[in-house]
Amino acid sequence: MSSIFFKSTIAGCALACVLCTPALGAQEAPGVKSGDEAMTCEQIATELAPHAQQLQPNLQALATSQQEQYAVARHRLDARRKEHEALAPLATAGALDPTGASKRAYQAAATAQAAKEKSENEADANSALAKHANAQREQLAVQGQQMQANARLQRLMQLAQQRGCGKR
Repeated sequence: MSSIFFKSTIAGCALACVLCTPALGAQEAPGVKSGDEAMTCEQIATELAPHAQQLQPNLQALATSQQEQYAVARHRLDARRKEHEALAPLATAGALDPTGASKRAYQAAATAQAAKEKSENEADANSALAKHANAQREQLAVQGQQMQANARLQRLMQLAQQRGCGKR
């Protein structure tokens, strides 16, 4: 009798496991934890905080590099504005000179100015600062891809969106 009881108990447990597995499997989807549906925005933010902290140093470094690039570009723009203002009288003279000599002089100066600006733009694009900022952007992109592959992080973001967290 105990042998039949034992076999029927095992069969019952096996059947229960088979029947419950889909339900548990749905609960155990990648990134899902029990209690997720009851999480508040504050709890979601608390769990997301370490992920944000991982990004912070790289974001700050990139922001610093971009500020430096902006300062260089702003300085360059101010210098170019002065150079263009210096060409203005030559353009006016070119429009008024019936011989065309002033116009040719202005065209030559404007062409030289454009070539100079193109060269400066290329130098800026190939500068150590630009290369450093590009490397930082690439590093952030890799980090972002890794975060997108994190099922738990994606689940938390989904929960935050469903609850309208951050919309205040």
